[in-house]
Amino acid sequence: MNSEVPTPAPQKLPRVLTRTQLTAGLILITLLPFCFVVVLYVTSPALDDPVLQVEARVGPRAWPTDLAADARVVPSLILKNPTSQDWENVNLSINEQFHFVHPRALRAGEEIFIPLKFFQTKGNQYYPPESHELKLLTVYAQIPSGARAIAEIPGSELTEP
Repeated sequence: MNSEVPTPAPQKLPRVLTRTQLTAGLILITLLPFCFVVVLYVTSPALDDPVLQVEARVGPRAWPTDLAADARVVPSLILKNPTSQDWENVNLSINEQFHFVHPRALRAGEEIFIPLKFFQTKGNQYYPPESHELKLLTVYAQIPSGARAIAEIPGSELTEP
């Protein structure tokens, strides 16, 4: 009987990265996405938002309506869409701190008024018109093209004639 025991084939050792190779690989994996974002930022053209054509002024208005028995005259922001297009997602900001979101679309030629006390911070503090000067009104709206149009109106231009 021939009892030859086969000799096992020599095993290949697994490839192992050295410390230097591992460090270089981790740095490369981290920096490549960052470099890609920087290249996109540098090569992308800067697009300005369209300017929103809006008529705005501040004046007294009866709230909730002129006909209500409990109506009060309050300082309000009167906003008019003088264009022939409807605006969606109308947002307003006083002094870049107090915000108001209009709940529905503003139709072409429509005028609305919003009591100044309806503007509030993200922490739900209301705008006090008696103690804070209205320095800047910013109006944002989505126009029919889908773009966001912006109007910035200094407070000095908002007083009623």
